[in-house]
Amino acid sequence: MKRSVLLNFLAVVMVSAISSDVLAQSGQRFSRRSRGLFTQSSVEQGWKSAVAEQKTLVVMFKSSHCIYCTKMLSETFGNPAIQRMLASETKTVLAKAEDYRSLIQRMEIRGYPTTLLISPQGEVLDLVEGFLDARAFAKRISPILAKQQAQRESGASTASIQSSTVGR
Repeated sequence: MKRSVLLNFLAVVMVSAISSDVLAQSGQRFSRRSRGLFTQSSVEQGWKSAVAEQKTLVVMFKSSHCIYCTKMLSETFGNPAIQRMLASETKTVLAKAEDYRSLIQRMEIRGYPTTLLISPQGEVLDLVEGFLDARAFAKRISPILAKQQAQRESGASTASIQSSTVGR
């Protein structure tokens, strides 16, 4: 009896060690594959940059040992079409949950992965809870980014018109 309990315990420990190794390797694959996507080193830096450039801020909150976080990073954010869309329209941050506990509480984030889209004016445009594949993610955020881009362009053309009429 004691021997079977010991063997079961050892089996669980070995499976856990193997699973951790697989997760670490899949995270490494992500980091090599999508290294340039998450361009901002912190939420604070991302926010400053998004405001300065009048772009949408995309923050993906992840936790360690989150299988769906790893899956979203590799399959969704690793998708070339998603990368192109986000690179041109947004500032992006990959935020580790343990580094932003108070922000997570204020935002009432309940699980991971969670992706926030925030306008340069500070409005939460969308809160995506859980894993979405690339197609579903693009379908969900494309209209939001298109609307933000139209507002940016409309603001830029209004400013241009105002400055040209001021000189008259």
